[in-house]
Amino acid sequence: MQEKIGFWKLFFFILKISFIGFGGGNALMPVIKKEIVENKKLLDVKEFDQIVIVTNMLPGASVIQCISYISIKLLGKVKGIIITLFALLPHIMFSFGLLLLFSKIPEQYVQIFAIGVLVSIITFLIDFGINYLKQSRQNIKLPFIVLIFLFSFSFCFFVPAPFNVPILAIIFVLVIYFIIYWIKNKGGK
Repeated sequence: MQEKIGFWKLFFFILKISFIGFGGGNALMPVIKKEIVENKKLLDVKEFDQIVIVTNMLPGASVIQCISYISIKLLGKVKGIIITLFALLPHIMFSFGLLLLFSKIPEQYVQIFAIGVLVSIITFLIDFGINYLKQSRQNIKLPFIVLIFLFSFSFCFFVPAPFNVPILAIIFVLVIYFIIYWIKNKGGK
């Protein structure tokens, strides 16, 4: 099941993950899963799912925790820690570059960029959630899923502003998704 991977291949994969890491851990988990589990078969699905669960329970950046686990498991402690430290550099350099760039651009353009990033993150998270929901339908019953959704929705809806603003985008995307899903299923019958 588990292939061998060289230091440099894993290093460049983690560098790629670090550079596309706009959405943080949960938005990157599908990318990491596709590469590590599906393409290279370095981990199995069950182990990756356990990584996702544990990294979401721990404080801190889940993508760095996931990268650390994968690196240390595949290359050992010393090389794994070195790769993890290098994985932080793109975040630092990119953030500093954005700070310099956005200090030169008018604020309304920065806001438009931020909205675009937010919509992308929400889309990735919804896709990730739907895929995990499909996989877990055998183990988790529908009433429990509905209960979790209602709790999450209520929490987002009743938290005072400005923290509840993303809920509007989430609702909009969900409505559009369910309309498309309903049309496809109705047309197929």
